[in-house]
Amino acid sequence: MTERPHEMRDPIHGFIKLSKKEKKLIDTKVFQRLRRIRQLAMTFLVYPGAQHTRFDHSIGVMHIAGRICQRLRELNPVRVSDEDVDRVRLAALLHDVGHGPFSHVSEHLLDKYAPTDTDTGQNLEKIHEKITVDIIQTDPKISEILDKDLDFVVEIIEGSKKIRDWHRDTVSSELDADKMDYLLRDSYFAGVKYGQYDLEKLIESCLIVDRRETPLAISSKGIYALEQLLLARYHMTQQVYWHRVSLISNEMIIRGITLAIDGRNRQMTKLYKYPKKSRRDSNENYEKKKKDFVQNYLDYHDEKVIELLRNCQQEKAREIFNQLYNRELFKMITEIRFKDERDGMVHEGLREMAADPIRKGECEQEIAEHLGIDADYVIIKKPPIRDLNYVSQTEAPNPEAIMIFDEKQQVLEFLTEYAGELFFVRPATKASSLETVQVYAPANVFEKQAREIQNILRSA
Repeated sequence: MTERPHEMRDPIHGFIKLSKKEKKLIDTKVFQRLRRIRQLAMTFLVYPGAQHTRFDHSIGVMHIAGRICQRLRELNPVRVSDEDVDRVRLAALLHDVGHGPFSHVSEHLLDKYAPTDTDTGQNLEKIHEKITVDIIQTDPKISEILDKDLDFVVEIIEGSKKIRDWHRDTVSSELDADKMDYLLRDSYFAGVKYGQYDLEKLIESCLIVDRRETPLAISSKGIYALEQLLLARYHMTQQVYWHRVSLISNEMIIRGITLAIDGRNRQMTKLYKYPKKSRRDSNENYEKKKKDFVQNYLDYHDEKVIELLRNCQQEKAREIFNQLYNRELFKMITEIRFKDERDGMVHEGLREMAADPIRKGECEQEIAEHLGIDADYVIIKKPPIRDLNYVSQTEAPNPEAIMIFDEKQQVLEFLTEYAGELFFVRPATKASSLETVQVYAPANVFEKQAREIQNILRSA
């Protein structure tokens, strides 16, 4: 068994033991940068304690992934080796090194400015998923430390083989160490109880399904601990991740950075525009472009972006980031809840408008004129929804659906087979009953104005 002579104290998991290789990775500049990227962006504006970072989360994910693997090794000593445990821990440790400033907010911007296919206009790939792999492969320190484990770690993170395997499921799936850590950690630092669940029982219930693909599954004895996890995720989403202040601050960040890039801010453009391979680029030239992008990307973190934009030349971006800095946030001036609208045509029209940048921009312009303010300070947002049931809202099968091993029948089943026993697994409600379109702006409106803005939304 690999020796882990180092240890660190963590408020969630107590003492976490580290191998020499893990400690070397943690000590790299790339990993230390995660200390300056908050896990929940600017959610601390509403939950003051939520200032924890990707640094401590990543170490927590490694710890839980290691515990899951050790449990699997106890059950399958022939199939699961000490090397498997070590490698999965390394992948879990590095799974978030590609996060940009403000964590998931950067994903939106990277995708927004991602290279597109000339013919279809569609993004060529999910850039935020690719940057993690780019960093691991191009950073000399990380690649040197990983050595022979590099390709394995990249494969776990990238999942390019498109085949479910317990190694990857432990790090990235509907049932992974990432969720197990962030729910407990985010709940603790936000000062709420919503994210708590029985971690010990969940880990004890993990097993490897014996079939062509080998996904991570849960014993039927652990379904109530699993339901706790799923409910915790729902409650944290509703109360913390999608709290109105969190949504507004995220949208202000996105709007401010977008205005800076559109105003030709070189630093933000260089940060968020991933290089596209042109026909004239040789493979060598393009690899150099990517390496240069990554090296620049690693120089940025939350506070650096805030300070740069608070003092940038783009006036509107500067104003928005100074408002964020001083917690002078936009307000939600009105919203249309789909459950209050009986006309299905209105629902469809709102969905289409919110998904079309041009139509949404035109609607924001009309609302701004009605309020007598600049259109860049009006934001229409259709928040994501998380239905209170595990069943996917789409008809497409979930490739990472959680699997349950029935101990009595000795068969593998989908979680949906337990609908009669679990409150969280039930027939899907209509998504429209939970949908809403909101409008944010730095303005106070009267009830009459709010109704008039709603009519503008309906007509859009």
